Amino acid sequence: MAQPGNSNVSSQLEEFFATLANKQKFNGNILVLEQGEAIFSGSYGFADLEKSLPLTHDTVFELASVSKAFTAMGIMLLQEQGKIEYEDKVDSILPDFPYRDITVRNLLSHTSGLPDYMELFAQYWDRTKIATNADVLEQLRVHQPAVLFQPNEKFEYSNTGYVLLGSIIEKVSGMSFSEFLKMYIFTPLEMKNTRVFNRRFSQEVIENYAYGYVYSDELGRHSLPDYVKEYDLVIYLDGIQGDGVVNSTLEDLRKWDRALYTEKLVSSKTLQAAFTPVKLADNSTYHYGYGWLIRNDPWTGKVVYHGGGWPGYKNWLGRYIDVDKTIIYLTNVEQDREFTLAVLEAAENILFRRPYRIPE
Repeated sequence: MAQPGNSNVSSQLEEFFATLANKQKFNGNILVLEQGEAIFSGSYGFADLEKSLPLTHDTVFELASVSKAFTAMGIMLLQEQGKIEYEDKVDSILPDFPYRDITVRNLLSHTSGLPDYMELFAQYWDRTKIATNADVLEQLRVHQPAVLFQPNEKFEYSNTGYVLLGSIIEKVSGMSFSEFLKMYIFTPLEMKNTRVFNRRFSQEVIENYAYGYVYSDELGRHSLPDYVKEYDLVIYLDGIQGDGVVNSTLEDLRKWDRALYTEKLVSSKTLQAAFTPVKLADNSTYHYGYGWLIRNDPWTGKVVYHGGGWPGYKNWLGRYIDVDKTIIYLTNVEQDREFTLAVLEAAENILFRRPYRIPE
């Protein structure tokens, strides 16, 4: 167990991540902020293993579920524009939606009871085709899988809900999901390297892009998931938006973090609701707001955060909002979830000057 010494936090973070990288346990980008200023930034390993292209501070990463905060912000913007209410029923906005009494708020807070769309696609989808949001709605309409519980009865993390929120943004705004986020979030915040990007569906190539790698037993090495049979969902689900597929950089995510301390996008009252635990039907609460998990402890104060995992990527963005500290963690070579959590716990301990352990 390493003890925080007299050396500053920055050098401890540098030593910690360099140690992991030297053991080939970390391939990614990390940025740690205090009051918006970078106290540590590091890029370790490769953006493209085949070409041995190194990661840089400006490399673009697929954010996976860290994207959900942007989708939620899209809904909050529409609510402030008077185009939508949180209590609006989803079937009143998307007429083909086959379930009654589920609200926009239920989708935002994962209290809808909707089953995961990925299981539907694994069972019924023609895997030679790339699915889009319209296909998610169609699969729900055709197969109508049973809900897991009644709206607001429980919390159950639901990618389905955030895909539907993406579709709602399109329906209500009359714009594509990608264009809406660009116009109302990325451009105003000068997030110049951030975009909604479906790599296989669009067939586009982004410069300085972090390709995500998984380990293939068959090949005996790390590979793009596209060539590993059990990960074929990265191809056939690649046209779907809302639950993931925002792509960004450390610097752009720093701008996003700063904006959330201001009213640049929405009012402080609206943001406060996003960072407030959802209240369930039995008056209990669950530590999720709108696109953010929430944690309180005496040492760190209030933390709003979200992780993101997709084959090849493990990401995390944590905002310690009582003390204005932030950790942005982006990786593109497969990591075990427990190991990721141990790394993040150690980084947090260093940031808050507590003893920490280098995970094995």
